Formats: sequence, structure tokens, C-alpha cells
Amino acid sequence: MVNIGETANFSCEYSQNHNNDLKIIFKEGKDSIETIYSRWKKKERFSISDDKHKNIFSVRITAVTPDDGGVYLCGVWINRDSYSYSIINTVHIHVVNKLAMYKVSGSSGGGLMIKCEHPQYKTNPKYICKESDGCSERKNPGVQGEWMENGDVSLYDDTRAGVLMVFFRELKAADAGTYRCGVKVSDYTESFTELQLSVRHDTKYPKSVTESVYLGGEVNITCQIPEEHEVHFCKEDDNHICQTISSSKVREMSGSSERNEERVVTVSISNVSVRDAGVYWCGAETRDTYLTFISLNTKVQLNLITKVGVSRVSGSSGGRLMIKCEHPQYKTNPKYICKESDGCSERKNSGVQGEWMENGDVSLYDDTRAGVLMVFFRELKAADAGTYRCGVKVSDYTESFTELQLSVRHDEKYPNSVNESAHIGKEVNITCQIPEEHKFHFCKEDDNHTYNHICQTIISSKGTEMSGSSERNEERVVTVSISNVSVRDAGVYWCGAETRDTYLTFISLNTKIQLNLIMPPVVRHEGESAEIICSYDSIYKSKPKSLCKGKCSTRDRNPLSETVREEKETKTGRLTLNDDVTAGVFTGTITGLTAEDAGKYWCAVTLETELNYLYTHLIVIMNEELNLTKYEGDDVSIQCKHHDEDQKRFCKAHEASMCVKDGVSLETIRDDRFSFSDEASTGVFTVNITDLREEDSGIYWCGAHVIIKVNLEVNKGVSGRITVSCVCVTLLLMGASVLLLYKLGYIKTRDQHPSPDRTEMSSGEASHAACDYENIKDARRHSVPDTEETALYSTVTHPTDSSDPNDPLYSTVQLPTNPSDGLLYASVHFQKHEESLSDAKVTFSNEEVYCNYTTVSPHMSLN
Repeated sequence: MVNIGETANFSCEYSQNHNNDLKIIFKEGKDSIETIYSRWKKKERFSISDDKHKNIFSVRITAVTPDDGGVYLCGVWINRDSYSYSIINTVHIHVVNKLAMYKVSGSSGGGLMIKCEHPQYKTNPKYICKESDGCSERKNPGVQGEWMENGDVSLYDDTRAGVLMVFFRELKAADAGTYRCGVKVSDYTESFTELQLSVRHDTKYPKSVTESVYLGGEVNITCQIPEEHEVHFCKEDDNHICQTISSSKVREMSGSSERNEERVVTVSISNVSVRDAGVYWCGAETRDTYLTFISLNTKVQLNLITKVGVSRVSGSSGGRLMIKCEHPQYKTNPKYICKESDGCSERKNSGVQGEWMENGDVSLYDDTRAGVLMVFFRELKAADAGTYRCGVKVSDYTESFTELQLSVRHDEKYPNSVNESAHIGKEVNITCQIPEEHKFHFCKEDDNHTYNHICQTIISSKGTEMSGSSERNEERVVTVSISNVSVRDAGVYWCGAETRDTYLTFISLNTKIQLNLIMPPVVRHEGESAEIICSYDSIYKSKPKSLCKGKCSTRDRNPLSETVREEKETKTGRLTLNDDVTAGVFTGTITGLTAEDAGKYWCAVTLETELNYLYTHLIVIMNEELNLTKYEGDDVSIQCKHHDEDQKRFCKAHEASMCVKDGVSLETIRDDRFSFSDEASTGVFTVNITDLREEDSGIYWCGAHVIIKVNLEVNKGVSGRITVSCVCVTLLLMGASVLLLYKLGYIKTRDQHPSPDRTEMSSGEASHAACDYENIKDARRHSVPDTEETALYSTVTHPTDSSDPNDPLYSTVQLPTNPSDGLLYASVHFQKHEESLSDAKVTFSNEEVYCNYTTVSPHMSLN
């Protein structure tokens, strides 16, 4: 290969046998072989030198012209008479014409378009190659009139203009070097332009810009280029080739200079259509005789957006909001939501279609079957308010969206949280309040999305929406009834208002309802064993389960043991857990029950967090009983233990189980004579019963989770002003006057030496044969030694024993609480030959007792 005007040298080696033969050069023509040089035919610029010692002859062609290119034959004349030749070697001479040399530069990461012009060889094959590898690898488009990719460049042979376009899609340091951009003039002749390409690392370039414009609108794209260069603006096609824009829509606006080195140029595109969306490049263009090169520095992505509608959305602070953006014509296209306040730079999308995914403070679900993007705000806050785009990507650079204007209201009425409890198999009614004009929405949080708190719409025959009542024509109350409640129904529900628009459905969830299920209480005696049986849904069979006591949904939760799962058993102290996945239950067995074991127990299933929606009460009946004996009209106070201030009950029944209704509720006696007083710090409450009656006698159960049996006996008491005793009528008639004088004498004597003894007597049944009746009209006030009490005494003597007239009997009468009552009562038992009385209780047999009733009416002032 030799350049035009230079000298071409090549040599041919021959054998020793041809040492003395004449050497000759032929050149192949199209149809013949022409003798170029021999002894008798010599051409200018051609010469041969023969080195017979080395058996090599050399050929020299000076001032090579394009016509010198071709195939040359080295030979020897072996027979002078017959013109016979022996061809030793074949040499191909390519004559190349370097038209010019240019220096080209581009930015690393940017694009570079090079246009090599060969107008006189429009249809001839064109190429580009790198001299560092001897131009052995020549890149050419292969097909004329089409862009073709060849390695890291794209090429286009424009046969109409005789131009080879070479597009470096993304420049890198390895692309720097010397290139030939040439054309094949003939088989052995070509012409090229030399390019010295340098790649600069400029932090300012390339830069990428994204512009968005509405359909039919106008967009201005700003570029910065060197002052002395011409601005170039082009658009990538599907093959990432940047084609020059030639359209009446595009106009270059006047630019401003910066430091006389670069200027800012603005390109305006008006009346934007779908075809205009895509990637544009702008940069600096340089033109020369044989070469045009364009350094593309700024990449501009132009997105065409179509706003299909505007909707106003509102929700309650602290509540939840579900937004459904509908794109039925683009079911599988990627969908997103973004906030316009940040220029929609942060686009939230689900990432995975057909699954709920968490993205920041929202959860998203791309439903490709319906073409719907569901956006769930887990907890609305003031910062969430603003304008959003809920859109779909129609193509790479085209999208459609609905504008959402979200407002967050601070309504004290919303959101509110409600706890509902229902017995398994029973029915529960859930009441919600929603704006009058909105559709009612009811949904249940998915337990498998505990952290996301996704609320799925309820579609069940169990749930029935009941007619609601309106309030002030602004809001209505709606009641949802769930019948035949099962374990699967437990959990967290939300109700709120649903609004539908052309392209949008939004659901504002205002009321949170946690539905807990109550299992029948477990009632056992102290020291026995108790089984707490927890049922669960089959979907949780492989999940860990545990028992928890008390307030299990708070930080003060009290897990009782390690978790259990899948037919295994765990034991912690007196608690054993067993999981029966076939039956769908796990059982906690507690042995040796004590008062501390009583309480509220939750059955927990562990997912991302623990689900505590199922509970029961363990009621422990203490072995110790309380026995009380009172009289009619008395008052009594009974102390009971409790662990929970909301669970204080007092019930009358033969068995404790008869008192248990609706969980651990012990049926409270509803009687005005029964009252409660409580000291929360001591864990004890007191039941006060006034004005006891004989029918109050019976068995009572007192407490909450810890129950004490109370046996109360109410005896018939003294009533009436005159108490009748059995007395012998004959003895009364015969000795009435004598007995009265006798007693009056003793009263005067005993008043001078009052007895301090106080004796509590129990009433008994006296013989009707030896009794008499007595009204005592005298009563005296005396102080009781060593006490602050004041007693009234009445003096009574033995009616039949006259041997000891100086031995009277005393009965002690307490001062009344109300002096106006006018009566004091004393129960007196008489005993034969009793020498002294003590404070102890005295009981007599029927034969020893003569009279046990007395009525005392005081006549002295009690003040």
C-alpha cells in the first residue's frame, strides 16, 4: 500500500537455476497481461536491480499515480526463442490518496457524528479504519442506504450525497487515535481523509436533561456550545442514531455568550405531537472540505404527557387512603405516581407487577389484569397534601396521567378507632359514619401484609350492609353485620367513603375497627390444671404460635413461652404448648394453678408481627372460703380481689360457672342495698350490703379472674316493741306484786356498784313451761372501763332462784345511733347458780333457761 506520489518498492526471490535468466515485470489488465519492464522495454519511474548473490531482484516505482495500482507479476524469461516465462511472485499494489488531515474531539460519554464526504464517488464503497492496527479492520456499513451497527459505531453510506456517516454512540478513552475515513476508487485504488480523534474528560459534558411537554404545547430546549461552532440539533431514532432535525416546528433562538468562549442556544419545538417525543442531542458542528464532524454534548429526553383529567381527593389526618388509577387500554404498561412539587423527579412504582410492594410511605399494586394502579397511603399526614400525577408509560417517551389534588383534613371526628369483641359463631355489628353523598366502603387488613397494612375489600356472604340513618343530611350511619363469626374473621377492618370518577376511584378510610374473638372462659379451682385451646386458620399452620397474658398488643406484653409450630411441643415451667396442625388448634396447658395464673390470655400467631385477635379468660376459684353470719337489718362489708378495674363483679349462684356470661363477666346483683367501693392501688374492692334480709342468705362469688366463695347466713332478728316470752300465767298472777318489789330493791342496791362486764348472748329456744314476760322500764348510763364506750344496763334477777337475792343479772344495751328511735334491745340469757359472768359467749340448755326475751325502754337522757 502506497500513497500517491510516493515510491513503491517490492522484491522477488528466484532460484539459483534462474541466476542468469532475464528478469521481467508484468501487470495484469482487465483482459490481458502487459509487459511493464524488460531488457528491451523500459518505462519511466520503473527500475529493476538484480542481486545474483542473494537471488533476489527488486522493483522500484517512483511518483506513484492512481493508475499504478494493480496486480504485478515477477518472472524470468526461461526460453528466449519461445517466449516462455516462469512467474515467481504476485504483488498487489494499492494506491491510496490522503486528501487531508483533521483533528476531531469529543466528550467522554457523549456522542460523535463524523461525515466523510466523497461526492465524486457517490456509489463507491466507503469505510473507516484505525491506523494503530494497520487498518486491517475496516468498518463499513455493508448495505448502502441503511444505518448498520458495526461494533461500537453505527455507519450509514449515503449514495445520494456520496457521504459516509460514522456515529460513535458513546465515546470512551479507547476510541482516541488516528483513523482513515475513505472510499474505494477502484479495486487497487482508494482515497481517504485522516482523522486524529481525541476524547476529552469534561465534567460539564455530557449532561442529560429531561423535558416534559403536553400534547400540542411548546417546549424550549437549552444547549451550551463553543462560541465559534455551529449549533447542531438532532433526534435519535429507534437505533439510537441521531438524525438532523429539519422541520418547520424547530427554530433556533438567539443565544447569549458566556466569557466569549461558549454561548447558550435555545431550540424551540412548537405544537408537539406524539412523533416528537424521544431523545434529542445538541452540540457543536464543524464543517471542512472533506469532513463534517458533530460533537454531541447534551442529551435531552423529551417526554410527551397527556393529562386525561383532574380529580380532587381528600382524606383524614392519621387515616388511610386508597387511590385506584385506571388505565384499561394499557394493562401491562408500567404505571407510577409522583408529586409535582418535586417536578415528578421521584416516581413511585410497584417494581413488580401483580404484587403489593412498599415504596417509601406508600404501598403500590400494579394490577395488569384490570389495568389499575392501586396506591395505598398507610397513614395520611399533612406533608402528603399536594398535587400528584397518577400515570402510565404509554411508550418510552410518551405517558398519560390523571392529576390528583390531595387535601388532608384534620377532623377530630376522624379517624377513630374502635375495638369490637364477638363470640365465635355469633354475630357482630360494626357501625361506621360516612358522608351522605359517598358510597360506603368496608375492607379488612391483610394479615400477610402486617407492615404494609393493606386493606382488601370484603366480598363475603357473612358481611351485610344494613340501612343507615342520616344526620343533618351530611353524614349517615351504616352498620355492617358479620354473622357466624369464625377465626378467619378476626383482625383489623376499616370503613370509609368511596368515590368513583372516570379514570379514578379513591377510598378514604376513616374508622379503624379491631375485631377480637372471645372464646368461652376456662374456670378451674386452685391447684388444678387448665387447658387453653386456640384455634387458627389453616393458612397459618406453618407459622409460629404462642400464648400471651395481659396487654399483649403493647410494649408491656407478657409472652409466656417460646413459640411452637407444626406438631411440636414446647415447655416452660408449668406451661406446655402443643400444636395440632391437623385440627388447626394449639393448646396451652398450665398445671398447679395459682391466683397469679388467672387473667386474660391471647392466642398469638407470628407473621411479620404477632396477631393477637383471639382471647379467653382463665378464672381461678380459690380453695379458701369466707363464711359470714349476720342478722336481719345488719350491714356487711365483703372484700374481693381484682386485677383489672373493668372487671369487678359480685354474683349469687350455686356454682361459679353459672355467673360467667360474655367472657369473664360475673353478673352483678342489681339492688340499691348493694354498693361497691374500690382502692385501685391495693387491688381490692369492697361490696357493701345494707339492711340485710333473710332472703340474702346464700352462696356468693366475689372477684374478677380470681374468685372467692362467700357463704352468707342471715338470721331472723328481734322485731317489735314487745317481745313475747313463754311464761307461766299462774306464776305471774301469784307472784307479780312480790317479784316487782323484790326487783326494785335490788336495782337500788346494784346501781351503787355497777358491773363492768359485757356479755354477748346468743338466742336460744326456752321451755314454754318455765318462762315469764317482762318489761324493764329502768335503764342507767354507765361507762365501760378501759374503753370509750358508754353502755346502758338493765338489772334482772333470777325469777325462780330466791336463795341468792343479791345476785342479779345484767344485760348490756348499746346506745342507739338515732336516739329518736326510742327503743333499746338486749338479748338476755338466764342461767342458774351463775356466780360470775365474763365477756365470753354463754349458751344454755333449754332446761336451764327460764326467759330469753326482754324489752327495755330508756327514760334517762342519753346526752
